[in-house]
Amino acid sequence: MPTTAVINFAAQERMTPDDYVVTVIAEDFAARGELSFERFLSGYYAESLRLIHDAHLTQCTAGPDQHCPTCNGIRVGLAGLAAEQRAVTSGQVTHGH
Repeated sequence: MPTTAVINFAAQERMTPDDYVVTVIAEDFAARGELSFERFLSGYYAESLRLIHDAHLTQCTAGPDQHCPTCNGIRVGLAGLAAEQRAVTSGQVTHGH
């Protein structure tokens, strides 16, 4: 009988990018000029981050008031992806070719 993974909701909360941070990072990307969204996501960075995030949700044992460097690192990575996506979709960053 398969076991059901239990999600650590404190970890989920820690790994959720703050909207203010995403906005600030998106503005930073836009201020740097032309960036390629495809180049930013080249390789397997986004997929790797997704896999790590999903795995860590069930492996993290830190509680709501505890510090977890993995949760923090995942949050930063997700914020960077969200900010780049926001900058590209708002037209602030153009695709170079």
